[in-house]
Amino acid sequence: MKFTAKKSLLLLASVAGIGLLTTFLLPAQAPAELYRSGRAAVLKKDWKSATSAADRLQHLPTWKAHAALLRGYVARGRGQLNEAILLFSSANHNPATRTEAYFQAGSICYQQQQYSQATLLLRQVLEWQPDHTDALRLLAASWYDIGAMEKAIQTLREVSRLAPADYRPVYMQATILRDFERFEDAALAFAEAAEKAPSNSTVALEIHAEWGDCLIQLRRWEQALAVLQKAGNWPDVLALKAQAMYSLRRFDEASSLANQALTLDPTQPDAVLVAAATSERRNQIDAGLLLLTNCLQKHPFDLRLHNRMAELLATLNRTAEAEQFRKQAAEIAALRARLSAAQQELVRDTATVEKRLEIAAVAEQLGELKTAEQWLRAAAGMAPDQLAPATALQQFLQRHPTAQNTSNPAPAQNSAASNAGSADF
Repeated sequence: MKFTAKKSLLLLASVAGIGLLTTFLLPAQAPAELYRSGRAAVLKKDWKSATSAADRLQHLPTWKAHAALLRGYVARGRGQLNEAILLFSSANHNPATRTEAYFQAGSICYQQQQYSQATLLLRQVLEWQPDHTDALRLLAASWYDIGAMEKAIQTLREVSRLAPADYRPVYMQATILRDFERFEDAALAFAEAAEKAPSNSTVALEIHAEWGDCLIQLRRWEQALAVLQKAGNWPDVLALKAQAMYSLRRFDEASSLANQALTLDPTQPDAVLVAAATSERRNQIDAGLLLLTNCLQKHPFDLRLHNRMAELLATLNRTAEAEQFRKQAAEIAALRARLSAAQQELVRDTATVEKRLEIAAVAEQLGELKTAEQWLRAAAGMAPDQLAPATALQQFLQRHPTAQNTSNPAPAQNSAASNAGSADF
């Protein structure tokens, strides 16, 4: 198993479920009990009973908005998201239901990757109810998904303030900080997340693995090994341990760990680099070259592999081949520098679609198709009325049809969720 960042799905775990129902106070009277029974039916996916409660409330003038909410929950539960948006909009004029109506609409917009509308609605929810934790979670996820990392971190800190025992917002902060190479801050955040995460859980193993990776970036080898002892034995973790051991000049242990990782994943790049270095120490350079060559077939844009190939080839006086790998490494390094600079520009940006399309294009050149697709979806979700982002995403999926089989569908361009005029929000 390979550890990966949980990103927005991690954050949304606590608000996932039918209708993402949140709680608001109701007067203790018969219609209130009827509404509560309707909500209970929604949670049980008993659409008939929920609809029946809505029908009865519909005839009470002061409870029409509550009836609209129930109908919206039912429509959403049945996957009729556009209809749900319209129904929730019917409940947004009543002070007793408007916060819930806006939250439901915002969560659907997020689900449909309509990020500009989602952030607009969720921010309105927070104006009315600043301690609405689920709205904060979804807003943080929206900022994250469009690359506005500074706003994501600010929002996550507010989530942590309201839910101090929850490891998820801290974990997500740590992931963001690591992605932007702020390893010192990331290591502190991972440490806090590790304290809060459920013990003996898969997520605890993943947090320790990513924390250990940060410590290796900080060249804290002994501390990294101590943390990685609690990270399981996935190929990535074994490779990280091998790196630390090699840096501590514990070469035999490093070689053993690298070989264990390669048994599980023969092209794990970190393990291959350690194994190649070990081969060079043993004067078995051809064996190291073979490992690197096979790994490059799977990871053709890994800068470290190209540089290492050039070094080993130069050792054998295969100068022309070494120069070719150096040239390829320089091209990859230039693309990565361009990608990093563009991403840094977007840390505080919540509006520039063109820059996100540029990042997607560079990521595609580097073979990072998942990253490219995420940026294209972010651009399309930020500007649902613009043709260019949607066209770019469609063309990308045509070039890489396998991506479409493993991802969410592209955002609809004329859905009720993307058209503020079709629902009164």
